[in-house]
Amino acid sequence: MRNELNFWVVGGDMRQAKLAELLAGDGHTVHTFGLERLGPLPEVEAETRMEGIALADCVVLPLPAAGAGSLLNAPLSAGQYPLAGILDALRPDQVICAGRVDAPLTGMAAGRGLVLHDYFRREELAVANAVPVA
Repeated sequence: MRNELNFWVVGGDMRQAKLAELLAGDGHTVHTFGLERLGPLPEVEAETRMEGIALADCVVLPLPAAGAGSLLNAPLSAGQYPLAGILDALRPDQVICAGRVDAPLTGMAAGRGLVLHDYFRREELAVANAVPVA
């Protein structure tokens, strides 16, 4: 039996866009934020505001999560988004995944009662990501 989940994929590059497409293809509800330069993705709701993100079962932040300064890494967005504002919109019991989480971001999240799961710490992802980069 499949369980439909509500995902928000926030910021990032083509990897996050592909993740959004795959999750939607698996029957999940998927929202994106900060990927608007790509145009519409099949079966994915492109959001322009953070309203509704608190309802997500899982929020996926990019790799790396932080861009310049304390901004979200969002090269496919026309806007710039402070990570503090994004974290303020989340709730403590959500599953929040992010890549290459640094100490300042961890501290920002902890101050809000949030736990970030750093998916880049998984060896198989780090190795698989290194292949196309090389």
